[in-house]
Amino acid sequence: MFLDQLPLAERLLRAAGGFRHISLVVDQAVTANLDALLQRLDLAAEIEIIPAPADGELWGWAQDRFLVCCAGAETVVVGSASSAAGETPLCAASARGIAGHASVPLRFEGGNILADAETCFIGADLVTGDGFGRFAPHVESRRALRAIGCSRPLARRGPARFEIEPGDRRWRQDVDRCIARSGSRQPVFHIDMFMTLAGRNRVLLGDPVWASAVIGVKLPDGFPAFAFDEIAASLRDDGFEVIRNPLPFVYFDDPRAKLREWFYASANNCWVEWVEGERGRIWLPEYGFGAWPELKATDDLNAAIWCALGFDVIRTGDFLPLAADLGSLNCISKILARG
Repeated sequence: MFLDQLPLAERLLRAAGGFRHISLVVDQAVTANLDALLQRLDLAAEIEIIPAPADGELWGWAQDRFLVCCAGAETVVVGSASSAAGETPLCAASARGIAGHASVPLRFEGGNILADAETCFIGADLVTGDGFGRFAPHVESRRALRAIGCSRPLARRGPARFEIEPGDRRWRQDVDRCIARSGSRQPVFHIDMFMTLAGRNRVLLGDPVWASAVIGVKLPDGFPAFAFDEIAASLRDDGFEVIRNPLPFVYFDDPRAKLREWFYASANNCWVEWVEGERGRIWLPEYGFGAWPELKATDDLNAAIWCALGFDVIRTGDFLPLAADLGSLNCISKILARG
């Protein structure tokens, strides 16, 4: 966490105040400001501040550089041996209740892995020629492994010229910046940007076409709508209950660079708390602010879908700035323990 993120931190702390324990990894220059904020909020949760090493490299998207593994009573943070992980796994391992830290030769992308009691869903881009061979030793045997992706590879085009006004082709637009690479089989680089687990064998899957109709913003030419529909159909064929939810695809314009950059305003990138037989809770990021008041309509629709499923909905406010950087609520956090 850095100084300019304190307003966002305050909103998240208020929303998560009912948690038992919250660990915050922060830049050392922020600790005094954060202490003052915590005294003012007076939360019930036990708050632990973990200062990042002064010379360390901290990855802001905490979801994506390590996994939390439970082996009996022991909890271990497993991080990638890659230098790209920086100090993030080590900071997480220093959190209270975490027994230790281990490194394995895997490319960890936490946002590309979702798991419930029975199934571990892995983004198709992480599944190589040996299938799940790299992952099988690190997944509990009681869980089935299931890839999430479409059958045919997607192209990742670079920024291309378009007519922002009739006859004006000075502008370019980057439509495919959310696709990891050419040949990808995922419409978004991480599955937690368009897919949410909502209970046993039940999945919410984003629907950009529905969102486009709601907010009145036409999807650009070449948008891979078929990929979302194909993934939904495949999950249904495998016996999952699939509920579609609006997933807006919108843009910000940079007049100086004459560049339009598209991104997803994802309500799927959220926090979910679900215990069988109990009423669940959902923390939803929202986007109907600033330049995009139209997104209030999809914010409301997504909240209504979760309410209809029997969840208490906590709306966490404006995540539009993070969405423009291709992330949201789940990307900047990591659940270290449950229960």
